[in-house]
Amino acid sequence: MILGRLKAVGLSDLLDIAMVTVIIYALLVWFKRTKTAFVALGLLMLAALYALARVMGMTMTVWIFQGFFAVLIIAIVIIFQEELRHIFERIALLGLIPREEAVSSPEQVEILVRSLSDLARDRIGALVVLRGRDPLDRHVEGGWELHGELSEALIKSIFDSHSLGHDGAVTIERGRVTRFGTLLPLSKEFAKITNLGTRHTAALGLSERTDALCLAVSEERGTITLARRGDLRAVGNLQEMKETIEAFFRDVAPSPPRQALLYFWRHNTAEKALALALAVLLWLFFIGIRAPGS
Repeated sequence: MILGRLKAVGLSDLLDIAMVTVIIYALLVWFKRTKTAFVALGLLMLAALYALARVMGMTMTVWIFQGFFAVLIIAIVIIFQEELRHIFERIALLGLIPREEAVSSPEQVEILVRSLSDLARDRIGALVVLRGRDPLDRHVEGGWELHGELSEALIKSIFDSHSLGHDGAVTIERGRVTRFGTLLPLSKEFAKITNLGTRHTAALGLSERTDALCLAVSEERGTITLARRGDLRAVGNLQEMKETIEAFFRDVAPSPPRQALLYFWRHNTAEKALALALAVLLWLFFIGIRAPGS
C-alpha cells in the first residue's frame, strides 16, 4: 500500500515543499507575464508523461526523457536568455543594488501631455521613454547625457528637425530628462508593427524587455501610441493619455509592505494553488513515497 510506504513529514519536508512552491509559483507568474503560458503547459505535460513512465517502470522511456530534459534546459536558456537576464536583474534590484523608483508630479504629467499633443498636432515625430522599476542602461545605446529638468521647451527643442538627436528617443527618470538621441532595441513582433514606423518598432521593442512606458508620436499620422509590456495602443484623446501616464507611475511606485502583502494574497490565486499542488506531488514522487522494502 502506498500509505504504508509514505515517509513521515517533518519540519525540513515542510520547508522543502514551501521553497519549491515559491520557485514554481515564480516560474508560473513569469510564464504568464511573458505571454508564454503555452510553454509552461507543454513542460507540465512532458513532466506528467515522465512521472507516468517512472511509476509504470518504463525504463527506456525514462532514459529517453532524462536525455531530452538535459537538452531542454540548454534550449530554454538559449530561447529565453533575454527573459532570464530580466529575472536576474530583478533579483539584483531586490538585493544589494539600491533601487530608484519612478516618481512624478501632476505638473510633470501635464508637461508630457501638452508637449506630445503639440508635437502630434504639428506632425513632428517623437519617442519618449518613462522609466519604471527596471534599469534601461543595458537596452539603450548612443545619444547624449542631459539630466535636465523636464519642460515643454526642452522636449520640443529636442525633437525639432534641426536637433541632432531628434530621430532618437528621450529617456525620463525621476522627473528629469536623462538622455536624448538614444537608440532602442527593435521589436521582432512583425504582426504588431505592420505599417508602423521605426519609432513604434523601437517603443514596442523596449516595452518587451523592460517595464518602461514608451510614447511614440507619428509624424505621418499625427497620432500618439503607447507601448507597455509588449503591447501597442493608440491614444484616443488627451484625457486617456493623462490617465495612462498617471496609472503607470502609480503602478511602478513603491508599495507599502501591507499593501504589497494584500496584493500578493489577492492576485494569481490559481497559480498559487497549482504551484502548491505541484510541489506536493514532486515531494511525494521523489521523497515521500519510499521504495518497497526500504
